Amino acid sequence: IYQEGSMLSADGHCTPFDDNATGTVFSDGVGAVLLKRLDDALNDGDKIYAVVKGVGINNDGFGKGSFSAPSIEGQAGAISDAIADAGIDPSEISYIEAHGTGTPIGDPIEFEGLIEAFGPQDKNNFCAIGSVKSNFGHLTHAAGVAGLIKTCLALQHKKLPASLGYTTPNRNIDFKNSPFYVNNTFTDWETENKRIAGVSSFGVGGTNVHVVLEGYEHPINEAAEKMPAELITWSANSENSR
Repeated sequence: IYQEGSMLSADGHCTPFDDNATGTVFSDGVGAVLLKRLDDALNDGDKIYAVVKGVGINNDGFGKGSFSAPSIEGQAGAISDAIADAGIDPSEISYIEAHGTGTPIGDPIEFEGLIEAFGPQDKNNFCAIGSVKSNFGHLTHAAGVAGLIKTCLALQHKKLPASLGYTTPNRNIDFKNSPFYVNNTFTDWETENKRIAGVSSFGVGGTNVHVVLEGYEHPINEAAEKMPAELITWSANSENSR
């Protein structure tokens, strides 16, 4: 049941970073990814969707006003740690898959954490943000892996999916003077450098996680020259079927 200032949406829609957002919608889901060392994946001939460049994780539950309250410092710390672990500059990131719950309190705090983690930048609005929760709600335990899978597929296809329901910027968020803009249309992922993304997942109770992903370009194998004649072999299951 909707309660003003609480987590649940009043209209059954999750619209992260929109001014009319009233909360999130809970759903159920499951996801799985296979993690391998890059060298092992290459040796095994695997299809690589993305490379994990850096990871940041902390828990700020001990220093918050309430069990479920988000924290700018905690979120910014996890993001900064992941960027440092990746050995990149924040300006190299061109997409952030935000936690993006669509709650009146959570969205502005998450945005401030991103700004703190990115620090001063020479230009504004160069990094798109979005949230898979706008598509099918908050998958509770599977929310983080859903955002990870979405971003890996976006890197693979070099496309940025739309974050739905965003029409009017949240009045408590200064998008104009920030590195970020909400990507609310399906678009090509254009960048002058490597495609690098960040994925956030912040749990109730204080566990904050952020990973930095980089797109992977599979080498294109040139087709072998055709022989003037080719031998085609086949077999059958029994003598009668020959």
